[in-house]
Amino acid sequence: MASHCISASSLFPSTSLSRRLQSRRIRRLPNANSSITCHICNSEPEEESKNKITALNLLQISVTLTIISASLPQPVLAAKVSQKKRPPKKTNTLTPEEWKTWSQGLPVVANRIPYTDILNLKRDGKLKHIIKPPGRGLKERPVVVLAVLEDSKVVRLVVPSIDSDQKFWESWDEMEIDSICVQAYTPPVKMPDVPPPFLGFLAKVPVWFFSLVKPKPVSKKVLELRKAREELKKSRSNEMLSRKKEIAQMEKAMRAQKKMEEKRKKMEEQKLRSEQSMIEAEMTYSRMSNMWRDLARDSNVTLVIGLLFFVLFYKTVVLSYKKQKKDYEDRLKIEKAEAEEKRKMKELERGMAGLEPGEDDDDEEGKEGEENPYMKMAAQFMKSGARVRRAQNTKLSQYLERGVDVKFTDVAGLGKIRLELEEIVKFFTHGEIYRRRGVKIPGGILLCGPPGVGKTLLAKAVAGEAGVNFFSISASQFVEIYVGVGASRVRALYQEARECAPSVVFIDELDAVGRERGLIKGSGGQERDATLNQLLVSLDGFEGRGNVITIASTNRPDILDPALVRPGRFDRKIFIPKPGLIGRVEILKVHARKKPMAEDVDYAAVATMTDGMVGAELANIVEVAAINMMRDARTEITTDDLLQAAQIEERGMLDKKERSLEIWKQVAINEAAMAVVAINFPDLKNIEFINIAPRAGRELGYVRVKMDHIKFKEGLLSRQSLLDHITVQLAPRAADEIWHGEDQLSTIWAETSDNARSAARTLVLGGLSDKYYGVSNFWVADRIDEIDTEALRILNMCYGRAKEILEGNRKLMDAVVDTLVEKKSLNKQELIDLVELHGCIRPAPPSVVDLRAIKRAHMQSMLNQKEEEASKATI
Repeated sequence: MASHCISASSLFPSTSLSRRLQSRRIRRLPNANSSITCHICNSEPEEESKNKITALNLLQISVTLTIISASLPQPVLAAKVSQKKRPPKKTNTLTPEEWKTWSQGLPVVANRIPYTDILNLKRDGKLKHIIKPPGRGLKERPVVVLAVLEDSKVVRLVVPSIDSDQKFWESWDEMEIDSICVQAYTPPVKMPDVPPPFLGFLAKVPVWFFSLVKPKPVSKKVLELRKAREELKKSRSNEMLSRKKEIAQMEKAMRAQKKMEEKRKKMEEQKLRSEQSMIEAEMTYSRMSNMWRDLARDSNVTLVIGLLFFVLFYKTVVLSYKKQKKDYEDRLKIEKAEAEEKRKMKELERGMAGLEPGEDDDDEEGKEGEENPYMKMAAQFMKSGARVRRAQNTKLSQYLERGVDVKFTDVAGLGKIRLELEEIVKFFTHGEIYRRRGVKIPGGILLCGPPGVGKTLLAKAVAGEAGVNFFSISASQFVEIYVGVGASRVRALYQEARECAPSVVFIDELDAVGRERGLIKGSGGQERDATLNQLLVSLDGFEGRGNVITIASTNRPDILDPALVRPGRFDRKIFIPKPGLIGRVEILKVHARKKPMAEDVDYAAVATMTDGMVGAELANIVEVAAINMMRDARTEITTDDLLQAAQIEERGMLDKKERSLEIWKQVAINEAAMAVVAINFPDLKNIEFINIAPRAGRELGYVRVKMDHIKFKEGLLSRQSLLDHITVQLAPRAADEIWHGEDQLSTIWAETSDNARSAARTLVLGGLSDKYYGVSNFWVADRIDEIDTEALRILNMCYGRAKEILEGNRKLMDAVVDTLVEKKSLNKQELIDLVELHGCIRPAPPSVVDLRAIKRAHMQSMLNQKEEEASKATI
């Protein structure tokens, strides 16, 4: 009997259906139309064939029902059927003995060639195959490969990575050498059979327990549905994000368009206003010209103007002449009356002394002539005339500055220093009053202070207020390589000052020639010493006269020669400090006089941000702000222009570099950590500004803190303040560890950590640590390790303190970092708002004054208690 069974499906081929039936998996087959047709051929009688055909028809019906039921949708609960584990795939392995026999006779590759020769072999057509290790890429790292040549010769070479030799791999790809690469094959070695342990069945106990706890298997259909839901949710979220981005871009484009329209309207309005103003100016000019032309042609007007000028001339010239003449006659009458009275008194004195009248008359007449004020004026006029005639035959002054028109109103931020400078002006204007009362006028004034505070400007202001000649020279102009040149220049300078007295001699950078003598050997030292000696002699020549005053400026008064700064040469030493807040406001207003400033400019805000800057820097800030205004085609300087110019003056121009989000976030964490920790300490909590944008080659940001400079510069810090400073310097290191972990630490905090180490050693060597190491012999070998150990203990303590503060202010740190990454800067008010919203600030420790008050109150209570006990005992 021969039987042929043919199965057909509209969706799946017969091979796939048989494979599914063999694996016994239940799948949902939608719209499946299956049919089975059986053809039987047999030589038996027809009756037996009919019975068998009936049985086959029943089989056909059952198979058809099975296929149809499989094609119907299955319920979800029926899908939760555990799949049978497939048997592990069998792999052919070799025993160690078989592997040895298999590897016998294989050639050992000992020949090596450079990797560049493989390209030459490929060009020559001698390369047949390249055998590489299985499962490894050739371009990622250096790999050892085997090259099979056409003559069946095998050589060994090491191909480099693509980072080491990129040109080699470009040639490799051009020659398509990857097409002849094959993977090496080594048959696996069969592991030796190990007998199972005696108590091996106990190993199945944990598996049984875990099977009880293990979740029930989930069918593939449920996983597919779950995955489909997640993909649908993800696609919807992506669509929402894309829609939001499109909406944001549309809004941005609309804002930009609106801004452009407003700008265009503003420019049109400005153009209309300018045209209207030009028309009005032309009309006004034409009206004024017509009016003046009519007035000029009117004879009555000319007559009135002539009468007016005649009246003015009569009042100013004729009447003043008559008044002066009358005053002169009255003065002569008074002098005659006084002379007559003196003569009578002298005659009376002679009569009482027994002298004859007429003796010593010649001497009295000579003295009266000398005391006559008109004779004095005539003599002074003759002297000045002689000086003018002598000056006609000489050349122009070499060191005289002409046109010096600087007043005290042009200098701001002086404070009480202006009183001393006004007193110097009085030495010129009212010098006779000082000399009459026996006051010695100083011959030299030394101005000391940091660069840029305005020492030269003050000297010019003194000369301008006094109305005297101003001689200016730099001390470096005195010094030459030839001995005697500097001394001759000093003599020439003071000779011109004497001839043009009263005058002011200003010597800038006095330390260039006024250093202590004897420090420099050779001809250069002799020239410097000779110049200084001549300067000392010239200063002695004007002592107490007041007609020539020397004003010198220096940044280093500590290195000047003691003979130069002694009283008698430089009697006054005026130190000019950096301006304070009020002084900076005044300086900004002085430099902004001739600039088109806006009405709402906040000079106080700019002065607060420019703490520590001198007058020259403030003047440059105003100039930079004016340039920015002209660059933006505006007509007024605003507060933002001044603040931006202050940042440029302090940190340099803004460097607009493209950075990744990771680098921005790392820099923001570094700066935000210092700010968040600093606001917890009293001496460092006044933060003015935080910036992470690079400026003038400085890649990192900065935190500007307004602090008491006297404490930090003059050494008035307490032990707690030093510990707070160390904690702030270690904050970036702590933040890097908290946010990135110990394995991902960077070196961005290296500079601040070095500052913390230096401060810790200073604290230990200054005797402020728990262990006191004396005042000498610090660098003994036995003490170095102890000092380092104590400094390390302080660093660890402050580091733990910084980590504790940062962990308690995580929300504040995240808010500050996000704001800095978005805006690249943060001002004082924005930081205060974030601290109030997210911060967890610790209360400040009690100050020295508070501790003193607490102890004083405690002591007072103890004394009161003792007095009460004593009074009770007496009763």
